[in-house]
Order: sequence, then C-alpha cells, then structure tokens
Amino acid sequence: MTKTIYLDQNAWVALAKGAWDKTTYPREHAALVMIGQAVEAGSIRTPLSFTNQYETMKVNVPQQRLNLALTQASLSGGRVFRGRRRILTETLSSYLADRMGIERVPPSPDWYLSDIFFEAVADYTPETFGMTISDKVLNHIRSKPAEMLFDYLAGRDDQNRREGVQFYTAMSNSLISNIEGRRAAVAQETLAVRRRAYSAVMVIDVMDVLLATGRSLGLQWHRVTDIGASLTKAIINDIPVLNTEREIAVRLEDQARALTENDLRDMNAFATVLPLADIMVAEKQFGNLAKQAGLDKAYQTKIFRSVFDLTPSDFQQV
Repeated sequence: MTKTIYLDQNAWVALAKGAWDKTTYPREHAALVMIGQAVEAGSIRTPLSFTNQYETMKVNVPQQRLNLALTQASLSGGRVFRGRRRILTETLSSYLADRMGIERVPPSPDWYLSDIFFEAVADYTPETFGMTISDKVLNHIRSKPAEMLFDYLAGRDDQNRREGVQFYTAMSNSLISNIEGRRAAVAQETLAVRRRAYSAVMVIDVMDVLLATGRSLGLQWHRVTDIGASLTKAIINDIPVLNTEREIAVRLEDQARALTENDLRDMNAFATVLPLADIMVAEKQFGNLAKQAGLDKAYQTKIFRSVFDLTPSDFQQV
C-alpha cells in the first residue's frame, strides 16, 4: 500500500534547491533523490495542498518559481489533496450513514485526491466555479496532471498571478481581523471554554454542509433543531477535519503573538491533510500544537519537523 506523505512548503523549497544545484545543496539533493526513488518505486505519493500551490504562486523571482513548480509537479505527478468542503462532505456522509444504518456506496480508497490541480480548492461544478469547463478540457487535464499543474504554477500571466495573490491576502487579512476579535473576547477563558466557543462557531460555519449532507442521505434535515444537540456535538468531535481544526485553532489562539496569513494557510492545510496523511513534514509550531492535542496519535499520522528527518525506513509498510 502506497503511503501518503504531505510536505509543507519549507520541505518543497529544500527539495527544489537540491534539484537546482546538487553541489551547493548536497543535503537537499540527497533528500530529493531519496524521495524521488520512493515515489518511482510506488512506496509513497506526495500530493500538494492549496497552501503549497499558493506559496509557490507567491514567489516573485521567475526562475525560482519555475524550479519550485517543476519539483512539485514532478514528484506529486500533479496530484492534489481535495479541498476542505469535499473532504468534510465525504467524511460526514460516511459517518452519518454508519451511525444511522443507512446504506451507502463507499468511496474509492483515493477519494481525497484529485488529478485536477484546481480541485485543491473545491471540486469542480459549474455552480461552484461560476463557469462551465468542457469535458474535453477536464479530460485533458486528467490525462496530463503534472504538465497542467506545472503550466499553472510557472506559466501564468504575471499580472494575473500578482492580482490573485493580492486578492487572497486581502481576504486573509479580513478573516484574521474577525479571528482576533473572537480571540480577545475569550482570552481569559480556559482551554475547555475556548474549545466549546470554537465548536459553536464551527457549527454555524458548516451548518449548510451538515443540513445538505443529511438531506442527501434521505434525512429530513432543514434546520439545526432537526439534527439535535447531541448529534451536533458528536459531529464536531468525530469528524476529523473539524476536530483537527478546532484543536489546533484553540491552541494557536493561545499564543502570545498576533496571527498571520501564514498561520491561516498552515492551519487549513493541517486540518485538511493531517487525518488523511501517513506522514506530515511541517514546521515546528504546528507540529507541536498537533502533538499537544494528541492528533498524531488519534489519526496515526507521523509528524516530522524537516524533510531531513525522513529515512527510507519511514516509507516501508509495517
């Protein structure tokens, strides 16, 4: 069975340096060769997240962005983790069906991965994207996922790239402002109280998904009272993407420093990916927060601080 490994952007930058100049960066090159050989052998796969793509798009030096994009496209094969909403909907559907004895066709083992690079944001539908993409185009992307990902990351019009980055930054700043307001309101509360407060906020944020998913299974869910308080609480605790986000967020908000745009992206990647990956390479802060919350043990995910901490034995099946 192929292991799924998530590499944060620092890890990808290190591997890209190894690809660029093995003489100047011998350690990075050795890590690149090790991971590349494991990918070729089918022992591991290294899909990208939306955070990975966005961080690469932010690189303003064309040659550096090209080299990073080439490394990511080559090792990932153009495969990405699907967006948060799809992962939430799929895991919620399975959870409710099992809990209520509803027959449901299980998804494929790799349902959380896509060969269409933009589905790292959301699964494509004309309604979601506000445009229709022909089957011919979609099939072309699926037939050449690595090439299409590389072209998107490295070959995009620079003005459009910069405008996209600025737009996302503006959205992030607005969200940070809202988070900081809530953070100040509960700053003196205990972890348990802050966890309950964040759970309440999450219920409001995902209520449309909860109701729609329930109705798709034949449940007569039209308002929160149809779900019931007990089940609503259980959903937040038992659905991995929600539980992971909450446990990291309440600990991140407990930090003395102000939140940053990088925090939002890293938290989104962690919440989406951690329950699905066998191995995560992530920066020290988020790795520590996840371990403090016991998320690594809960989801049987090994967390490493650096790509240099990986060894070939980590890729072997137990």
